[in-house]
Amino acid sequence: FTHTMATDFIQHIASVICICLENNINFETMRRTSLVDPLTGVNNRRFLEQRIEEELDRSQRTREPLSCLFLDIDFFKRINDGYGHQAGDYVLAQVAGVIKKQLRSNDVLSRYGGEEFVALLSQSDDKTAGEIAERIRLSITSLQIEYGYQPIPVTISIGAATFQPNQAIKKPVADIAVQLIQTADAALYEAKRNGRNRVENGGVAPICNSG
Repeated sequence: FTHTMATDFIQHIASVICICLENNINFETMRRTSLVDPLTGVNNRRFLEQRIEEELDRSQRTREPLSCLFLDIDFFKRINDGYGHQAGDYVLAQVAGVIKKQLRSNDVLSRYGGEEFVALLSQSDDKTAGEIAERIRLSITSLQIEYGYQPIPVTISIGAATFQPNQAIKKPVADIAVQLIQTADAALYEAKRNGRNRVENGGVAPICNSG
């Protein structure tokens, strides 16, 4: 026995706890990083695929609607070709920031891929979703983006769809998620066919029982 034994033991335990905490922090940081798009700073598609099922499950429990917006920057390839890919990256980040500002803290915004984004609007029916989508569209249209002293005009097309819980429907949330996104995506393509820089509302997604 030595008079410093207790102190040495406490120091050893403290070192072990510090290592455990550091490992846990590093793990959580890696996990969060893997769910965030590094270019725009919003969530990525992997996060969306996890979160949409949680939101749909909550929607079914609370009997409140969940809406989905599918957003696509118009003629983005022209921006890359005309101003360069760095300018395109800058536009993506700016647009993502504007969209995020128009959403509530409990809404979910994710970069779906390329110049496409998806937003989940909790407790929002098809009318509310259309209003939010139009507000986003106007904000993007009025956005003044400059890169390398060159102004870059940007517009966006948006498709909206809504899931309305129905007690009579018993279907896995994974299947509902697919149909909800597909309905919003179809509305987005309708917006493109109708001239772009517009919102098309697909209304309530047709969620049917299989078999």
